[in-house]
Amino acid sequence: MPELKKAVFYPTAKLRFWAALTVLTLTAGLFFGGALPVAVGIFKPPWDLLAHTGVFTVIGATFGLASGVRGWRLLLFSLLGALAVGAMDELHQLRLPGRHADWNDLAADLVGGLLGGFLLSSVYLWADGGTWTERWQVLLEKIVRVPDNADDVDWLLRLSHPERPTVLAFVNAHAMNSAAQDADFFEALISADTLLRDGSGMSALFSVLGMPPGKNLNGTDLIPRLIRQFHDRPIALLGTQEPYLTRAASAVQNDLAHDGRVATAHGFMAADYYLALVRAHQSHLIVLGMGMPRQEEVACVLRAALTHPCLIVCGGAIIDFLGGRMPRAPVWIRRFGLEWVFRLAQEPARLFRRYVLGNPLFLFRTLRLSLSRQR
Repeated sequence: MPELKKAVFYPTAKLRFWAALTVLTLTAGLFFGGALPVAVGIFKPPWDLLAHTGVFTVIGATFGLASGVRGWRLLLFSLLGALAVGAMDELHQLRLPGRHADWNDLAADLVGGLLGGFLLSSVYLWADGGTWTERWQVLLEKIVRVPDNADDVDWLLRLSHPERPTVLAFVNAHAMNSAAQDADFFEALISADTLLRDGSGMSALFSVLGMPPGKNLNGTDLIPRLIRQFHDRPIALLGTQEPYLTRAASAVQNDLAHDGRVATAHGFMAADYYLALVRAHQSHLIVLGMGMPRQEEVACVLRAALTHPCLIVCGGAIIDFLGGRMPRAPVWIRRFGLEWVFRLAQEPARLFRRYVLGNPLFLFRTLRLSLSRQR
């Protein structure tokens, strides 16, 4: 593993400037907006205190970001900044007809400022992540980036004729975030024999780092092509649940591998069960559709115990797609790299954390890694 210095995030001068400008904008908004007649009684108790806390959480965080400091100094800047703006706002209220200063409002402002400082400190710690930069660096070095002009046929033929149990896994933005936070998942993922780049997020990561991203080899498009290469050999589909698993097996036999013998098992069994099934079936292609991180962990178990040549593919939602559990995004959405938006609309509850929270974190880490490499 290459040695990387521990990454510590410090905001750039440009970022600090924009944070300071945000503070000024919010302060001006409180000053002029609070003087409008419509602002009187817009929030009834106790919601007015909650509104104060929310606004000053943002003010406290931006004060801390503009300061460029960390640790207790950041909390102090956030608290003093919130105190200064809050006191100015309450003094301004005294000069307005029918208005008065409120100590409860000022207390809520201080709570919000301190909360903003804590949130920003948490973001810094989360962004630093200890060894996550090392894990990302190792993954980036191992991912196979297939050139855009590469011959797909020869490459797929080589991949579909393994000489031993071989694991193929795909690395997308969610995988990178998971690897940053979960050491066990990172070990399972990095142990795969072949890692392929999946998705527009990974393309952006490579581009920001000045590395050609190559083809977008996402599993949803590539795995059906791989299945066709195994049309005359035993195939195992391990994942999802009924009736989608049976439908996926039918789709494989009817559309992709007419001569293949397909074994199936849903995705909630113990690894030993899958091992016994694959041994008895002598599967040459094993498609795991259990989601991260379980499929990568099962892949490690199968590769360590099997003796016959086979390709073990960590396929994510591919069995669900083959079984019709969820539709693919229209082609024009895929061309723009926005299939994740379509999937989020299909399963908002399950994918909210992965995309709504995970994508901004991935972009933040991407910029963080870029800055650390520049230093």
